[in-house]
Amino acid sequence: MQSAALRMSNNDDSNEDAYNPRDNFGRELRGFQASVFKEDIEVGDMVVCKIPNPDLGIYENTSYELKSIYSQSFDEDTQSIVKAQIKGLNDDIPPGSTLYVTLFSPNVHKEAVVVSPQEVGLSSVKTELGDAAWLAVPGFFWVFVASSFYNTYHERTGGNFLDAFWGR
Repeated sequence: MQSAALRMSNNDDSNEDAYNPRDNFGRELRGFQASVFKEDIEVGDMVVCKIPNPDLGIYENTSYELKSIYSQSFDEDTQSIVKAQIKGLNDDIPPGSTLYVTLFSPNVHKEAVVVSPQEVGLSSVKTELGDAAWLAVPGFFWVFVASSFYNTYHERTGGNFLDAFWGR
C-alpha cells in the first residue's frame, strides 16, 4: 500500500521515512544563519526570488539555497562552452560571459535549477528582513497605543478590557 504522505526529502533511500522534515528544516536553518548578517550573496546562502518562474519551480518571495554561481561563455578557438565557478554575485566575471546561479529548494525541486540572477530577481535574506522590519514598526506603535489605553482605563476604573469595550 502506498502512503499519501508529503515527501519532504529528496533522499531516495528506501529505508528513509517518507515524511522527514528534519533534513529540510536543518538546511533552511543553516542557510538562514549563514546569510542573515552578510552583505554579499555567496554560494551556500539562502536567497529570495522576487520574480516567479513556475515552469522551473521558482516562486515569488520564496527562499532557495544558492548551490553554485558561475559564468559561462563560448570559446571561439575551441568551439566549446567555458564555465568558471565564482564565489559571490559581486565578484567580477570575464568579459563576454553570462552569469548563472543554481538554486535548490527541497520542497519544490528534485534537482537544482539553473537561472540567471536577473531572470528571478535575487535578493538576500538580510535585505528581506530589513524590509520586513520597517513594516513592523507601525504595528509596534499601535500595540503600544492600545496597551497604553488599556493601562490608563484599568488604573482609572479598575475594569477590564471587556468593560472598556462595552462602555461600562
